[in-house]
Amino acid sequence: MKIWARLKSFDAHQLFKLVKLFIVKPFYIKLTLQATQHAVQLANKHYGNTHHKSNAANAFRHALWTILLAKAVYDKTGNEATAKNWALKVTTAHENIAVNKPLERAMDLHNNNVGILLLAELINKKEDEIVLLLMKKAQEAQQICKPEEVVNLKNQLVYISEE
Repeated sequence: MKIWARLKSFDAHQLFKLVKLFIVKPFYIKLTLQATQHAVQLANKHYGNTHHKSNAANAFRHALWTILLAKAVYDKTGNEATAKNWALKVTTAHENIAVNKPLERAMDLHNNNVGILLLAELINKKEDEIVLLLMKKAQEAQQICKPEEVVNLKNQLVYISEE
């Protein structure tokens, strides 16, 4: 779904949460939008539209989005902690604003966190290296059936469905 179409679908409460997030860091809006769009473009390139389902391609997109977002902030600030913090704030806010079912939410939050865990290793890597590593992680992703299963899969991407 296009970013603007997604924003139009939000109700007033959801929009308020989003404004509250960006009001403290308005200069991060452009970085966030660019990282978001680029993550979707790369997911489309490598997985077609399949990354919109609860599969390994979706896990790839979530981890990639988190990494690209953090790298964008890192490139601007030079501070890895600031980059991680912003990426976690945005990706968690997304899950809080566009609420999914508990299993999908657990999957998305977990895959975002895997991106954060990989950031230190990937922060100075080229984009193609990041994509290759995440595609390999997506191939090795573990299927989950219950939200609590993510606890034992700390560094692994997870998915719900094979499709």
